[in-house]
Amino acid sequence: MIGGKLSVCVNCGHRVRELFKKYSNTLKTTNCEKCHHVTDKYIEFEEFIILIDALLLDSCAFRHIIYNGDFKLYWKVSLVVLLLESFALCRQKLSDPANDALNVHEKGFYTYTLHNLGDYLLITCFLLLLTAALGNDQIKEMGVRHFTLTIIKVVVISNLSKFFLLPILVWRNNTTVFGRSVHYVLVMGHHLCSLVLAYEAVGSVKSRLRWLSITLVILAFVLKEYIRHYAAFQLQLNLT
Repeated sequence: MIGGKLSVCVNCGHRVRELFKKYSNTLKTTNCEKCHHVTDKYIEFEEFIILIDALLLDSCAFRHIIYNGDFKLYWKVSLVVLLLESFALCRQKLSDPANDALNVHEKGFYTYTLHNLGDYLLITCFLLLLTAALGNDQIKEMGVRHFTLTIIKVVVISNLSKFFLLPILVWRNNTTVFGRSVHYVLVMGHHLCSLVLAYEAVGSVKSRLRWLSITLVILAFVLKEYIRHYAAFQLQLNLT
């Protein structure tokens, strides 16, 4: 435990009492009682290296960030990702001529920001509801408040994939509409993989049941997209 927080082995997810032992001025990492590997190698790594491993879909990095690390940095990073995604989507809706490249309408940017916030909340709620529907004991063990915060962290970490939208902004005028669409689909595919692995890393579903994690995440994503498109359609009908 660090500062009263739950700590886990980043390799197997087993709960541990401590990640390191302190001997005078030296810190020594501990070994997990279950898998016998180093409990958390990332306590000796720079945050940038951990972020890179998370973008490379490393489950160990996900566990460290969610349970053992200081999450304050990732709240700030998530805000940057939110603004980046909103800006990229706003630019994507503009016409292709070069003189419109920097003509990003302020109202449209704020609208997409609100839409993305709504997406984050919807996917979080659906993941919570679907996990609770399975009768998961982890919710009882951790408490509803702590488990909800954990799922929010899962969604935040999975949204790091949106960093890969940056090339759309940089090379938008040097590619075709089809190329931008393919790029966006690839980014969303990486986002879904990240969401599955992060959700699985918190132990909501046993690792040998990865197919169940995939099913739950895809179902939550489809429900979120349906609600979002339905709400947009109803809003458009009311405005016309």
